[in-house]
Amino acid sequence: MTQVAAIAWTFRRECRNEVENLLLRYPPPDSLEITDETGNVVGRMLATAVFVRDNLVVRVMEFEGPLPELLRQKSMESTHAEIDRALQQYLEKPADLSTPDGFRTFFADSAMRCLYFRKPAQDPTGAIAR
Repeated sequence: MTQVAAIAWTFRRECRNEVENLLLRYPPPDSLEITDETGNVVGRMLATAVFVRDNLVVRVMEFEGPLPELLRQKSMESTHAEIDRALQQYLEKPADLSTPDGFRTFFADSAMRCLYFRKPAQDPTGAIAR
């Protein structure tokens, strides 16, 4: 089943250019597969998007599988570690993004509640049902 998760956080207003430049440097994920602690594939990452307005950042992730496993995997991705550490200095509310536990705490503290997530129905060929 497809799910979405989103986090929102604020940065110091005078740092907008630096924050946007860092966010634009995020590379693709290490893998689109979501695995559990034993390496079994339990889901997949479908899409991610980042929005900025004033000093607010919202990151949205679309995925299949269990959210705790997605967070565990994201917290350990080497591709994001350098940028996450660089972002720490600009956060309005201090957070430790340099460790997997710190990342998971940051995500939990920044999580947004999804009121709804809707997609049009598709037939087996992928066409939108009418």
